[in-house]
Amino acid sequence: MAETSKKVLEKKGQGEYEFTAYGEFLSYFHAHIDIFKRLLKAKKMDPAKVEEVAKQIKSYMTGNIKKTDQFFEHLPQFATLLGVSKEEVSAYLNSNFIEVLNKVQEKLKTQELEKMKNAPVPSFSSIAEEIVEGLHFTHPTDFVFAQKGILMVLENPLTGEIIEPQGLMAASAKAALSIPSGSESEKEPVSLTEALAVANAPPTPIAKKQSLIPEKEKSILQEIAETFSDVLTGERLEVKIGPEVTDTPHLESNTNGNSAKTNEEYEIEDLEFDDSSDSESSQTNETHSEEHDDFSDDLGIEYEEETPAPPPVDLNLIRLGNYSVKEFMDLVQTITTYQTKGDQVGYQNWLRTLSEFDKAVVSLRTQVLKEQKNEVVDWNSLFQMMSSKSELKPDVLKGIVKKIKNFQIVKLTLDRMIQEFKKGSPEFMQIVKMAWPHIQKSFYEVPNYQQVQTLLRGILSRVNGDAQKKEFSKIFTMALNFIQSKFQV
Repeated sequence: MAETSKKVLEKKGQGEYEFTAYGEFLSYFHAHIDIFKRLLKAKKMDPAKVEEVAKQIKSYMTGNIKKTDQFFEHLPQFATLLGVSKEEVSAYLNSNFIEVLNKVQEKLKTQELEKMKNAPVPSFSSIAEEIVEGLHFTHPTDFVFAQKGILMVLENPLTGEIIEPQGLMAASAKAALSIPSGSESEKEPVSLTEALAVANAPPTPIAKKQSLIPEKEKSILQEIAETFSDVLTGERLEVKIGPEVTDTPHLESNTNGNSAKTNEEYEIEDLEFDDSSDSESSQTNETHSEEHDDFSDDLGIEYEEETPAPPPVDLNLIRLGNYSVKEFMDLVQTITTYQTKGDQVGYQNWLRTLSEFDKAVVSLRTQVLKEQKNEVVDWNSLFQMMSSKSELKPDVLKGIVKKIKNFQIVKLTLDRMIQEFKKGSPEFMQIVKMAWPHIQKSFYEVPNYQQVQTLLRGILSRVNGDAQKKEFSKIFTMALNFIQSKFQV
């Protein structure tokens, strides 16, 4: 029969369907994707960005997770891809996993049952193939058929392990060997091979009656004379050292050569047999392991054929691409809070909780501020030094510096906007206070300027006074023009 996709459900003895190991893995896979999407949506991330991050996580899981119990081990990597802390991901999974998993499994089970209901009748190339498919039983690895007296068994020649016949064959063998059934005997059941060995065992020799008077032992010469009396001629024995010289030494040489050759061929043949057996066993074991443990080749709900596993993913490069203005602004706000309080101990403890990527942002931001004060910074040496002490490559560090400089421009723009807003009337400042969180959120979308303008127009639409609306529009326009002139794409 043609190769089919891996089974998600299997029918149990009571007629109910349960998930196979692969089906269980598949449900866990999609439950994690669903939960990660919910987490990102809860953070008000743009829907297109959510799908992009979900796609990256799916690619990572496809290439790195093979078993159900491996999902928990990759929480730090998930946190990096999502741009949140490991603790937050863990807490969100703990509170949502069971609910989401049940929904995914219900949907998956319904879908699979529908597929099974509408599946075409399978065609088989042979009756043996149909039997294997129906019984779900294949020939055990490394076992061969072997005849043991009246028994036909499966035997592993490498280990000596034997699998006895079952069903009607076993019943016939028991009858032939006169083995009582379980109901006729209270003793433990005897295996067929043991019973056969007993049946074929030679009769127990009758022990000679021992006399209390020990018999006199015969001398060795007397035993030889009695045993070999018909072949002893009385000729004198001559002891010769070395090979006997004959008229046809070449024949003996050839004979010895052939004997040596035969022995040599036999040893090589055994070696080749052992190697091939080991090789076949290894290949069989690898195939068996892949069939039961590796679920990464087919992970779509519709079970489409997946492409080969992608090359290793640089998580820090993905993190760099996802790093947003808001994350940077939140980090700067945290640093400012510690500096304002003068809490050096708290600041150091906070630094220890950060990922390598975020620690690099903190360190490189300090260097960017130095450069803005006209201090000289040897970036190449700094990149090489930081790269040697972490998993961050120089290209990632360069990208971080570029983002920091761009995000600093956005921060500077927001600070200048506050100064401009303070020049307005008290009524105008009251409106600014209410609108400020929405204004910040709008500029966090930089460099998506179209999205920024859409959000700012929404804010302006809620301002009633024409004069105040005009003032907002003027400041917004100045801010956007400044950012666009400085922001490096």
